[in-house]
Amino acid sequence: MDIQEIHKKLDKQCPSNYKINEIIQFAYPYRRVRVNATVNKSPEKSIQQVYSVFLRTIKAGYNKEEQIIKFLGLNKEDFILRELYFLRERGFVDFASGIWLVTEQGEEFVKDNGILKILEEEEFEFLIDAISNQAIQKNFRLFSDKNIENRLNPEIDYSIKNPELLKNKNEQLSDIYKRENNGKAYLVDYDKSNIKFDKKENHDYYLIEYIPIKEKESELEPYIEVRNTDKDVSKEKRLSKSLSEKYPSILYQFTTSDRTSFAKIQEENNNELLEEFKVTENEKKITETQTLSVWETQEKFAEALKTVKSKILIESPWVKRATLKYISSIEKALQRSVDVIILYGIESNDEHHYGTIEKLRNLKSKYQKNFHLIHLPSHFEEQGNYKMTGTHRKLIIKDNDYYIQGSFNFLSFNKEKGQKIANEESILIPQNVETKWKNVLKEYGINNGWQQRV
Repeated sequence: MDIQEIHKKLDKQCPSNYKINEIIQFAYPYRRVRVNATVNKSPEKSIQQVYSVFLRTIKAGYNKEEQIIKFLGLNKEDFILRELYFLRERGFVDFASGIWLVTEQGEEFVKDNGILKILEEEEFEFLIDAISNQAIQKNFRLFSDKNIENRLNPEIDYSIKNPELLKNKNEQLSDIYKRENNGKAYLVDYDKSNIKFDKKENHDYYLIEYIPIKEKESELEPYIEVRNTDKDVSKEKRLSKSLSEKYPSILYQFTTSDRTSFAKIQEENNNELLEEFKVTENEKKITETQTLSVWETQEKFAEALKTVKSKILIESPWVKRATLKYISSIEKALQRSVDVIILYGIESNDEHHYGTIEKLRNLKSKYQKNFHLIHLPSHFEEQGNYKMTGTHRKLIIKDNDYYIQGSFNFLSFNKEKGQKIANEESILIPQNVETKWKNVLKEYGINNGWQQRV
């Protein structure tokens, strides 16, 4: 089943007010482990019946060995008589002065044959989740496509057959063994110091990311779930719960790998909406200072990214999901050899959307010559500038055409027209733009050839 088929299948089950944003096949790490175990089992039904007959015979008054042999038609050398001594070892009968007696525990056995257990040695195999370090039942066959690019790195990565792998696992393994045997056998002990088999393996799943529809973005949060690769794409509840606690960092471990097209489609749709803001080459050059409303600022920012010819600077305290709708325009500008600087971060409230930062970092790796992604708190620390802790300024400088500054958060404002917002205002200034460039770059100690370009 390919990704498009899975999307079609799951789309029918999609929760109200949500849509599927990503479907990613990925490999999850496990350790397959086998140990020697001492277990407590119920004997076979046939031998249980023999024990019951012995006890009932003794209770009926045939309590000497000769009487038992005669009553049951046995031979004195018959091996079955050894089982009387086994019952004695287990406390079901007692033997004194040549007389066999049924104990209180033996009376209970007559009522319930299931209470008798026998210690045995056997091999016991299970899995250890290499992310959560939880022991789990091996009730599925591990399989992973060797060519799959998306692989979660194990957080539990002891050397092969390291006894630390089994540390604090007694209760978990006891529960697994009991569950495998439907409560009819129990794990007594296992050899922790001598692991018989230990192999690092992977199993493939699908990671599904759901995001709220546009009308509900301000009310609902995105979330993920893990699905099996079976024909029903059934939900894997255990992993859905554990990986959800790590969202979104887990999801964006796969940022550099091939992704599905759904987010890209959404990006393209956003770009189409932004086309209406695009200006033509013949548009009259702005010469006067303008006051911009919230929506006018948003439109002007989108337009600037699309029409910038040489260089653009974006300064905003926080990088949030709102930035995702501008990623495509930023990359297209970089492809046109536009120099792009993004300045962000403020020490007192340095919270950003991890996935968006990862996307920007990927662009930085791809366009090293002309993309400068600068986290200001780190930048100041590297410079030894301990008087500055980041930025709360919101600023755009586009070519030598104009700069915009005010209260509008360019990289974190994520509202659409019609939604409730706080009032904001920006000023577009077309004068002394070259001087603004030089002052900002000097203020932050940014050189790297930029001084020659402005």
